[in-house]
This record gives sequence, C-alpha cells and structure tokens, in this order.
Amino acid sequence: MYSYIFRGIIFILGLAGTYLMIPLFKNLLIDSNVIRPNYKGEMIPVSMGIVFLPMLIINGIILAFFTVDTIGLLCLFLFIFGIVCMFFAGILDDIIGNRDVSGLKGHFKSLFKGKLTTGGFKALFGGFVGLIISVAISKNITDIIVNTLIIALSTNLMNLFDLRPGRAIKAYLVIMIAIFVTLTGYIKILPLLILPNVLAYFNYDLKAKAMMGDTGSNVLGISIGILMAFGYTLNVRLGWLVFLILIHIFTEKFSLTKIIENNKVLNFIDRLGR
Repeated sequence: MYSYIFRGIIFILGLAGTYLMIPLFKNLLIDSNVIRPNYKGEMIPVSMGIVFLPMLIINGIILAFFTVDTIGLLCLFLFIFGIVCMFFAGILDDIIGNRDVSGLKGHFKSLFKGKLTTGGFKALFGGFVGLIISVAISKNITDIIVNTLIIALSTNLMNLFDLRPGRAIKAYLVIMIAIFVTLTGYIKILPLLILPNVLAYFNYDLKAKAMMGDTGSNVLGISIGILMAFGYTLNVRLGWLVFLILIHIFTEKFSLTKIIENNKVLNFIDRLGR
C-alpha cells in the first residue's frame, strides 16, 4: 500500500531519531535515580523502554497524515493507544513495583487476598486495554474473547524473556520480523513504527548498559498482540493463543533461564553479542 521509499523513510527516521534520543533519556533516568541492579548486581538505568515512545508518536503523525481511509486510521490509533497505555502501566511497575511477588499467579493470589500489586494492576489493566481494542475490531463474541486474551497474554510474553541482557529483544525481533513478512495491506506498515526504535536501542540492552524494564517489555509485547489480532485469521490466532497459554503455564512451574543455560544451542543464541 505504501511504497518502499515511504517505508524506508519511516524506518530510517525511527532508527536515527531513537538512537539520538537514547543518551538524553539515559541521563534523565540516572539523574532522577531511576536505577536498579541488573542480574550481575551492577547499578544501571531502568525503564529505558521510554526511548521507544517518541519516534512512535512522530512517525505515527506522519503516517496519520498520509492515511486516507478511516479503517486504517482506526488501526493506527488503536495500535498507538495500546502501546501508550501499557507504557504507563510498565513505568509504574518499574518505579514503585514490589519485587517480592512475581508471576501472574503470584500477583492474582495477592489480589484475591485483598492486596493490589503493581504487577496485578498491570495484568488487569492490560486485560481491559485488550478488551477495548478487541471490541473495536472484532465481529463477534468469539473474536472478542480470542483477541482480548491474545493482546493481554502477548503483553506479558516479553516479561518472561526479559531476565538477561538482550534476550527479550532477540525473541521480539524473531516474532516481529515474522509478523512483518506475513502481514498484508495497511497493517503491514504498523511494525515500522516500533521495530526501528527497538533496533536502535538493542545494543544498549545487549551490553547491559541499561534495562528497558517493564516500560519496554510491555510495549514490545502489546505491539505483537495487537498486530496478531489485527492481521490474521481465526485459526492462526487460536494457534498463537495456545502457544501463549502453554508458555505462561510452563514458566510458572519451570525456570526459562535454567532451560536456556542447559541447552547449548539456546545458550549460544542467548549469549550472542553480549
């Protein structure tokens, strides 16, 4: 729908703009004492996922200007709406979140005991964000349920991987590139609002110079979920939903990090570039 030149411009703007903004936001977080020990105990800035947002909005403005059909505009604004919502839920969790409780099961168990955690709020809020997007794009109750679950569970998916430098972004790039290649129509350009921003930041995460935090992982996750809900048949979406449910159940019982470390191929990929 859009020329390769237009897509190239969006991509380069996202890549260059985000790269130039990274030092500004890194210093902002350090000056504001938004730092946390990483898995090695080194104090580094957290919530660096904030750098994904500026060029998302700027390129979103450009795309909105050139979008003439209302369905396209609806998809664009729902995509940005979902990302911005989960950005704020993520930064709330990064800044005031209590790490004594982890996992969806733990957060909901606390909630049933009358204690709301930031993780519990994020899960509930993500569910309602998924619901409002699903209601806007779905044709029937089945679609609403499937799309809501896909968006909510995809949002949390990147949290499961974001335990070592670069791991979550590596998983994200594999999934998002596959989505970009297989999408058709107007939806195909939406990944370019976020993908180059992530690539610009990737080396900072990989070298443990900063942590994107839930601020970033939530943004990555929901971008996958919304695109899956937008662009695929029911059978494909059901297959993705089954995968999401299984990996969430699996990671509640087993350590994904230990599994990766005990597998030579996965461990090699996980450490690649650090």
